[in-house]
Amino acid sequence: MDNSHNMNQTRKLSTVTEETSPLLNDNDEPLSQNYTPTVTEQRQPQIQDYIDGDDLFLGEKDTIESEIKYMIKNSIPVLVTFIMQYLIQMMIPIYFSSKLGPDYLSACNLSLSAFYISGPVIFNGFTTALDTLCSTAFGAGHYQKVGLFYQQCTIILVLLVIPLSILWLNCSHIISFLSDDPELVKLCSKYMQMMPFAAPAVAVFECSKRFLQSQNKFSVPTRITILAAPLSVVLNWQLGPIIGFYGPPVSFVFTVWFMAISVILYIFLIDGYQCWNNDWDIESLFSNWSIFFKLGIPGVLMVFSESFAFELLTFLSAKFGNKELAAQSVVQTFSSFAFNLPFAVSICSATRIGNIIGARSSNYHIAVKVMLCVACFFSVFNFAWMVLFRYPLARAFCEDETIVERTCLLFVVVGFNQFLDCINIMCAGILRGQGRQRIGSILSIISYYVIASPFELLFGFYFHLEVFGLWLGLAVGVGALSIFEFVLVLKSDWEKIMEANAKIV
Repeated sequence: MDNSHNMNQTRKLSTVTEETSPLLNDNDEPLSQNYTPTVTEQRQPQIQDYIDGDDLFLGEKDTIESEIKYMIKNSIPVLVTFIMQYLIQMMIPIYFSSKLGPDYLSACNLSLSAFYISGPVIFNGFTTALDTLCSTAFGAGHYQKVGLFYQQCTIILVLLVIPLSILWLNCSHIISFLSDDPELVKLCSKYMQMMPFAAPAVAVFECSKRFLQSQNKFSVPTRITILAAPLSVVLNWQLGPIIGFYGPPVSFVFTVWFMAISVILYIFLIDGYQCWNNDWDIESLFSNWSIFFKLGIPGVLMVFSESFAFELLTFLSAKFGNKELAAQSVVQTFSSFAFNLPFAVSICSATRIGNIIGARSSNYHIAVKVMLCVACFFSVFNFAWMVLFRYPLARAFCEDETIVERTCLLFVVVGFNQFLDCINIMCAGILRGQGRQRIGSILSIISYYVIASPFELLFGFYFHLEVFGLWLGLAVGVGALSIFEFVLVLKSDWEKIMEANAKIV
């Protein structure tokens, strides 16, 4: 009787795993077949009961066509989410601050840059741990573990807000190193004093976003951010005339809390609650945190090292005069946009790889081939539009023909940089799905600061190529990083990776 009951439970959980890990073959042997569910997990609803059939390819064999369809379908909402978050966090506050005057615009821009580097970049990097943990647990059919990882990561980041808040509340001394204008320092301090109220909501939303994405619910954060963007505009419009410079930061606080509360309500009331960990207690929530730091800290280093490497180009460009800086500002804007296209696909790739590893499926063969082919497509695509449309793009931002010509020249080297970077972006997503953030962070730091930086200084200053030389030096580092990560992905020992991740989830 007991054996019959266990066999029935095993068959039930196996069916769930096949349907929650998109594109898995019927012949694969998921990890969950050898997993005995707890009493609580036996009460969990079957995953196929709450996931829309359109989100997964249920019962289909893994093919190149189905993999491409999965990437296209899920990367589009991720890209839209990035764009909406960028509008809410940067563009909308900067726009309304500009209406108050140039001093307020400068203060808002500097404050948001400081907040982004010290807050969201850390949150985004640390939550890459969930790309590995939640996606792998979901693919393995350990649905309670998905919720537990989400709860633990959220607690860690909310606690991290405390020391960060102390930094933001006492940032005037740091900002004074960047500017000698006492009025600008004062305005930045006022703006940063509001960030401790926003940071917990940003952390909750980022964790919730990864929690839902691990279940292949990529469109949920998109819908929420699409609602939040007009809310941010209305709040800025209404509060600006009343509280002045405090309007943008206060509006940002209310908007991100709207996003955080909305995503939590969605999880509990609509969809996603099936993976919530109901058997939580203080001991389980505050134990086994080491895996988050093992994956999260390298994730932070990966994100931060790349973000700062590109910001460094702008700082160095200021040494070559206003015209060079103006040209750099234009190409940097389009470079950021071009980066988001393959990065959205890499998020889906990390989830896909995590699901495959959790299910111990052999579908990684086709999945990785498709991901690398998609990376090659974006390499050619980004290079092509930057080079072919460089003149109309430059003239849309510049009227001075000298700056236009310089910008067009930069578009060529920036396009070449993007050609190389797309391979790096996609391979980094695969490494995150595999749980190999540590090697990714080491390679990133070496490539950007040991290889690229000397070449940037050499080409930019010694050979007097100025900003063109800076981008050319960066391309050397990005090219090296792409080669390193490409080889790592091709030489991956998948059986060893699956066994290591099985011990975690």
